Amino acid sequence: MGRNMDVQTLWTITGLAAVDMVNPCTLAVQVLLLSALVLTKGRRDAIIGGILFTVTIYIMYLLYGLGVLQLIYTLGIQDLLRAILKILILVMAVLEIMAFFKYRPGFISLEMPMSFRPIAQKALKSVENPWMAVPVAVLCSVLLLPCSSGPYLSAIILLANTAVEKIFYLLYYNMIFILPMIAITAIVGFGTKPEAVMEWRKRHIRELHLIAGILLLAVFAMLSME
Repeated sequence: MGRNMDVQTLWTITGLAAVDMVNPCTLAVQVLLLSALVLTKGRRDAIIGGILFTVTIYIMYLLYGLGVLQLIYTLGIQDLLRAILKILILVMAVLEIMAFFKYRPGFISLEMPMSFRPIAQKALKSVENPWMAVPVAVLCSVLLLPCSSGPYLSAIILLANTAVEKIFYLLYYNMIFILPMIAITAIVGFGTKPEAVMEWRKRHIRELHLIAGILLLAVFAMLSME
């Protein structure tokens, strides 16, 4: 039974992380950073900045996850949160699928709020050397939380109620989360213009939300089979 539970936990965490991975927020943030560095410093520094940005986001999100887990244990609300976990995931699935049929940036789906976007854009465009990507990533990790807090919080709630190695699953979740950042950095490194990535995002943003919604429904189905 324990092994079956671990396998189910792994698949559920994978599904939630995949939702976070296809979230259009991360694509937009990474492209803005690389665009600024390509213009000011060139492609080599853009790659370095992309790597530093990605590593910093990974560390910050890992710290957020550990902090929220500790808060849940301190407050002793594991059972309460477990009770609303499936409702939270179902609501997110509905929002993402609605975004496919009736897309409106920053409101109906799990995207960065419109009020945060000028702050993120200003910070990212101000990057003039690769090392500035680190403090900018710290700021953006906070601004990205509205995009990713739903899937990430769901994963943390799930982990708080299972007898598994929490740190392993958090490391695993966040590795999946940053895969688009790694991919975009590599794509730009091979010569693709950051603007081309942004155009692809704009053309397929509705489909990305649909994929996220389908993945969330799959996660809901897995949890309902417990």
